[in-house]
Amino acid sequence: MARDDVVGDLIKGQVCLLGGLLVCMVAMPTCVTGNCGMSDFGVHWRTIVPYAIGLVGAGLFTRRGLRAAAPVLPAPGFVRLAGDSFALLLVGVLLTPYTLGEGVHWVHRSFGAGLFLFQLILAIRLVVWDTGELFAVVLVSLQFLSGVVSGVYVLSDSGHLVLSQATFQAAFGLVMIRTVRRLWTRDKPPSPSRPSRQT
Repeated sequence: MARDDVVGDLIKGQVCLLGGLLVCMVAMPTCVTGNCGMSDFGVHWRTIVPYAIGLVGAGLFTRRGLRAAAPVLPAPGFVRLAGDSFALLLVGVLLTPYTLGEGVHWVHRSFGAGLFLFQLILAIRLVVWDTGELFAVVLVSLQFLSGVVSGVYVLSDSGHLVLSQATFQAAFGLVMIRTVRRLWTRDKPPSPSRPSRQT
């Protein structure tokens, strides 16, 4: 798969995720100021469809993009695992709505925490592979800070949880897309040419 196709899949994944969240925020604006999280969009009929489409689309496109990029990155096995884990954790978040009971709620929170942690680990590794490129370091710092703020809002009765979560996702997406593009090796070894037959 060509670099532009891989980067295109990663961009599509972020468009699905952030676009789905934006549609949900417009459909349920009270959630933006009411300290709702992304997961709240998965338990209301007004927002369940764009929420589900956004998460599934993000999982599928990001997984395909990361798995295709893996062979040209320093740790192919880890990158493939990252793609699989991202998709699996997103689907896990989607299929465990917290309204089904306390047990399911804790499973849901575990999926969400695992997703955020894995995204942060992947972003840090990408930046390290890119020798600490300054703008990427700033983005990872923003990702980390918004993750901390999200954790505070989860434990609080007031705040802007969905905005801090969206900021985390946007920062992660920018780091991933930008760094994969920079790390991609365009110059592949030329394939051996066949000797021309003498006539």
